[in-house]
Amino acid sequence: MPLSLLPIYLSLNATSHADCSSSSDIIAKISKDIPQADSRPNIVKAAEEVARAKAGELHNIAALTGGMVAQEVIKIITKQYIPVDNTCIFDGITSRAQVLRT
Repeated sequence: MPLSLLPIYLSLNATSHADCSSSSDIIAKISKDIPQADSRPNIVKAAEEVARAKAGELHNIAALTGGMVAQEVIKIITKQYIPVDNTCIFDGITSRAQVLRT
């Protein structure tokens, strides 16, 4: 069963109106809504990771997304292979991609 994305959501939501925050600031903001958030290890880990990234885009996901886009552009220009038909969704947490067609 996949892990819950709720700690990540809470950590990102706590920094949505601040340029950058420390992990203790993020946990303090989460503690207003969820009692004893500082005693839950998954919330603490998510807060530390969001604080470390400084509200920036994670470089490995940006590199992967750029590579996927470049691959699709090459498919279109060279007219070899079949490009993605409609929407491609990438889940960086589980490293899975899925193509949706309508």
